[in-house]
Amino acid sequence: MKICFTGGGTLGHVYPAIAIRESLDSDLGDIQCYWIGRNDNNEKSIVEDNGIKFYSISSGKLRRYFSLKNISDSFKILRGYHQSYKILKKNRVDVVFSKGGFVSVPVVYAAHKLKIPIVTHESDKTLGLATRLNARVCNKVCLGFDIDGVDKSKFVYTGNPIRSSLLKWVDCDCDEKRDEIVSNLVNTDVRFQDFYNNYTSNFDVEKPLILVTGGSLGALEINNIIFNNLDYLTTHYNIYHQMGNSYKEIKRNRYIGVTSIGDEIGFLYSKCSLCISRAGAGTVNEIINLKVNSLLIPLLTNASRGEQLDNAQYFEERGCVAVLSDRENSQIFIDSISDLIDNKVEIEKRKVMESCMSESHANKNLCNVITSVIKE
Repeated sequence: MKICFTGGGTLGHVYPAIAIRESLDSDLGDIQCYWIGRNDNNEKSIVEDNGIKFYSISSGKLRRYFSLKNISDSFKILRGYHQSYKILKKNRVDVVFSKGGFVSVPVVYAAHKLKIPIVTHESDKTLGLATRLNARVCNKVCLGFDIDGVDKSKFVYTGNPIRSSLLKWVDCDCDEKRDEIVSNLVNTDVRFQDFYNNYTSNFDVEKPLILVTGGSLGALEINNIIFNNLDYLTTHYNIYHQMGNSYKEIKRNRYIGVTSIGDEIGFLYSKCSLCISRAGAGTVNEIINLKVNSLLIPLLTNASRGEQLDNAQYFEERGCVAVLSDRENSQIFIDSISDLIDNKVEIEKRKVMESCMSESHANKNLCNVITSVIKE
């Protein structure tokens, strides 16, 4: 089978698709994989590191508001459509799997023109613009959340997939199992070995660990909240802070700042007493499946369509996560951390999370949908 993945914009589009590729391999044996995405070295590197041939195409942004840039970007999208058509035809692709993002739209429509079966996946609680456009020509639209009011003949609830590199950390909240995994990684993975040496030499083993992540691009708002409260945080906790594109070097005891986090994220999830994060669907899915105590700071509607607010509200109502109520008040931020860590609120949260887990079914569900559309 030949499958072409498409999507991009953030690694939240990339990692779930890689999870599906891994699951397809285990189900169907050797398959040929391609990826059509935007011209981004970070995304290309991660895709190619997972054994997938990467093609970049011209792409334009899909805006929900009037802008003169929509005119120039429409030509980029048209060019991307023609590039995609040639790539798909040349490689005789059997199925296209879209993970969304504006770069996926010309690929999906080129596949439709070539009569190639198409499956797309929406991670968030609400449908993004790219998903709504792709849904018009897709065979199946897979949903990370069970959304009401959609055509059940085309839309199917599958849950959100999770990477195989994280699966070994599921239910890994005992030191013995964690130490076994760490020992194996230290002996086989040079990158993890460097990470672990840095981790053990900088942190106080007697203090709780707080993991801070704003996603693959980082989150300036979260970074500033951490910086403004760094004296208090590093006095009481170990802080592992992923800053993204706004990285700056900070040297402090019990503090490590990095630009990005790779496969060591599984260890950090298993070790941390609290994760402070945005509320992208991919991150929240990982938090739920690994039963991580969390404080979410979702993107507001002035910077997104509001999907992170919907994601956060959905899981907050179910008791799985906490959401920061006031971003401007440092005392509320500190009190929230104290409630979640020092008062052991996470013990009850972990019990509730069991009912929200999707890991055991989502990867398999998506693979079943992909293989079914090929047979239609």
